[in-house]
Amino acid sequence: MEDDAMWAEALMKDLPSVPATAGLESRILADFDRIAARTPTDRRGWLAGLRDAVWPGVPVWRPAAVLAAALAIGVIMGSTVPLEDSAEQAASIALDEPPSFDLGEAS
Repeated sequence: MEDDAMWAEALMKDLPSVPATAGLESRILADFDRIAARTPTDRRGWLAGLRDAVWPGVPVWRPAAVLAAALAIGVIMGSTVPLEDSAEQAASIALDEPPSFDLGEAS
């Protein structure tokens, strides 16, 4: 473990540092000030914070539309793409028969 830490530390020392541009720094600081100025009783509330965590700066419908499109594509691909090359496929679904619960009791 210590050898790995020493190796990583030596590797990081050799890497050049890349300074942040002035524009990026000002945007980060402006976002920090905007979030810090937000009051706890903000009308948008925690739902907007969740939306901003998922996809910052877009309306709510856009992430929902992308999720719905991904779900539709997944369902279509899952139902049309064959699992095997053989012409005869036997599908087994867990809900085909009711589950049997054996509690170890003899009847």
